[in-house]
Amino acid sequence: MQHFGMPTLIELDTLEDNVILCKSLGLDFVEINMNLPQFQLNQLTSEYLNALQDQYDIAFTFHLAEDIDIAHFNDDIRNTYLKIIEETIELMTKADIKKLNMHMSKGIHFTLPSQRLYLYEKYTETYMDHINAFLNFIRAELKSKNIQLCIENTGIYDSPFITKAVKTLLDDENIVLTWDVGHDHSSGFADQAFLEANIDRIQHFHIHDAIDKSNHLTLFDGEIDLEYFLNLSKQKEATVVFETKTIEALKESIKRLRAMAFARAPTD
Repeated sequence: MQHFGMPTLIELDTLEDNVILCKSLGLDFVEINMNLPQFQLNQLTSEYLNALQDQYDIAFTFHLAEDIDIAHFNDDIRNTYLKIIEETIELMTKADIKKLNMHMSKGIHFTLPSQRLYLYEKYTETYMDHINAFLNFIRAELKSKNIQLCIENTGIYDSPFITKAVKTLLDDENIVLTWDVGHDHSSGFADQAFLEANIDRIQHFHIHDAIDKSNHLTLFDGEIDLEYFLNLSKQKEATVVFETKTIEALKESIKRLRAMAFARAPTD
């Protein structure tokens, strides 16, 4: 069954405020953005998450902080990131949360006279050693937990070292793909070929509209064929986050979706 959700919004200070809005709009879940200070691991407990889920009859997904880099060359920094992921999965297990969204990092680059050289591209062997180590780590973490790690595109699948890494990670059945349609559009469709080639592994969508490089727009205000992606997500029984960034844009988006019979009316 297709499930619709919203991101935690910066206009709302507490998780419960986000949950109340989610419920009022007839959505199914809130994606907790761990970039924000109030959604760090030391600010959340499984008891609190379970209480909100039970009281409001909604679910959660998690979005890891975007600065997490699973291949960082510094061992201490990389191991700290792995510890954060391990503790997040532990919290998700206790709160019965099923999806963890993650970005891939292109890492640091050097700007040369004729090109931008990424260090992960230059030192591919070391980079892939860390990717394979992460695969072994996450395979053990996800085993028997009924949790999916969802790798989100950010306009970087035109980089061979990134696609090689993601292909390696997809070797584990619990690692799947998020298709962020706005990121793909605004990057000039840098991700499209890779995502279409691996469409059987897509289990999560971030849907927002875009015009040229401007994205996270209100649905149907931009250039993206959103009906295609809404129908694709339904076909795949995937989870969908309507990733507009303001309350006003989210409310208007849901209003338009409901008028087109894509979204359900809220229930008491």
